Amino acid sequence: MQTELEKRIGEIDLCLLNEDLNRAGQRLLDLTYDYEFGQAYRESSLELRKKYNEGKELGRAKHANESLSAEYRSLFDSIVQVKPQSLPALPPLKVLASISGIGKQFRSRLHNFHFRPISIELVQGTIIGLVGENGNGKTTLLRMICGDLAEDEGSIEYYIDGLSTNDWQLIKKKIAFIPQRQERWYGTIQDKLSFNAAIKGYRGELNTEKVDFIIHRMGLTNFRELSWNQLSGGYKLRFEIAMALVWDPAVLILDEPLANLDIQAQELLLQDLRNLADSLRNPVSIILSSQQLHEVETVADRIIFLKNGNAIFNGSLHEFRQQETSRTFEINGSFTYQELQKLLEGWSDVRIEQSASSFTISCSAAHSKEELFRLLLGNNYSIEYFRNISGSTKKLFSDKY
Repeated sequence: MQTELEKRIGEIDLCLLNEDLNRAGQRLLDLTYDYEFGQAYRESSLELRKKYNEGKELGRAKHANESLSAEYRSLFDSIVQVKPQSLPALPPLKVLASISGIGKQFRSRLHNFHFRPISIELVQGTIIGLVGENGNGKTTLLRMICGDLAEDEGSIEYYIDGLSTNDWQLIKKKIAFIPQRQERWYGTIQDKLSFNAAIKGYRGELNTEKVDFIIHRMGLTNFRELSWNQLSGGYKLRFEIAMALVWDPAVLILDEPLANLDIQAQELLLQDLRNLADSLRNPVSIILSSQQLHEVETVADRIIFLKNGNAIFNGSLHEFRQQETSRTFEINGSFTYQELQKLLEGWSDVRIEQSASSFTISCSAAHSKEELFRLLLGNNYSIEYFRNISGSTKKLFSDKY
C-alpha cells in the first residue's frame, strides 16, 4: 500500500508528464511545506511557482516560458532523492464542531420560512457540499454555523484544541466565513494580506514567508499590487480565500463561491479546496454552498441537499447510492420529446422531463443505460449527450422529491 508521501510524489510526477505546470507547481509547493525536505527546497519551489505565475498569460493553455517545465522536472527529481528530515504525524482527524438539531424560523406578513432541525459534524480534512435551489436555507445554515445568526432550537458545540467551548470570541478566531458578496477593502492585496497576518500574530520574516506562500500558492503573484477596483469577481474571491488562509483557520465556510466563476475557475477553486482539506499541516474542515451540484460532488465527502428548509438528504454519495431504487439518466440526441415518450412507453415507472439542453429519464432499476442505448440506436437515433445521474443527488432537484 502506498504511503501518503508516495501518493503525493506520484501525483506531481503525472502532472509534470502531462505538462500541467499549474497543478505540479502547487502540489510541489505543498509537498515542501508539508514535509521537511529543508528550507532550500521550500524556497526553490516557491521561486519556481512565482516564476510560473509571472509568465502565465490568461487564456493560454501553454506557458510562455518553455524552459520552466525542465526546471520543475529537475527540482522534483532532486527532491525525491532526498529523504524528509521528519514525517508529519497522521493522527485521527478531529471533530471540530458538533451541530445538534439546529433550526430557525422567519415570520413576516407575506412569508413564513422554517429551517427544520439538522445535525452535522464538522471534521478535519472533510468537505461538506450544501446544495439546493435559491431560497431553501443554505445561507441560513451557514450563518448559524459561523455564529452570525442565532439558532432558535438545537445547539452548536465547538472544540478548540480538543476542548469543548461555547465562547464565540474564541471560536471566531478559528472560523473563516466568506459570504457570496465580499465587502470592499482598501490598499493592495500584498499590504492587506501582510496586515491581516500581522494581527493574527505573524511578524517579521515569518509574516513575509507566510504572505509570499499564500500569494504564489493562490496564483495572485501578478495581482499583488492591485486594489479592490482593479480585480475581477473571480480574483476578489481568490483574495478572500487567501486572506482567510493566511491565519490557518480550522473551519472554512464559503457561501456560493462558484456562482460568478467560469468553468475553468470553478475546477481550479474546487481542486484548491480539496488540497486544503487534505493538507497534513492544517487539514481544514470546509463547508460550501452551491447550485453547481455535479462540480461539488467531485470533491465533497458529504452532501446536504436542502429543499424548503428541510435536509432531504444528509450523507455521503456512497450512502445515497445504496438507497437507490430507480435509474435516472440525462440524455439528448436526434429525437424529440414525443419520439422518446413513444419509445419508452413499455418501460416500468418511466417519467420524462425536458429542459433546454436535455431530457431527464427516471425509470425502474430493472432498466439499464445499455438497454436505453440499444433502443435508441436500434431505431436510428443518434446520441449526442448522455450522463448517468442515478448515483447523483442531482435527481433530488426533481419535483417528485
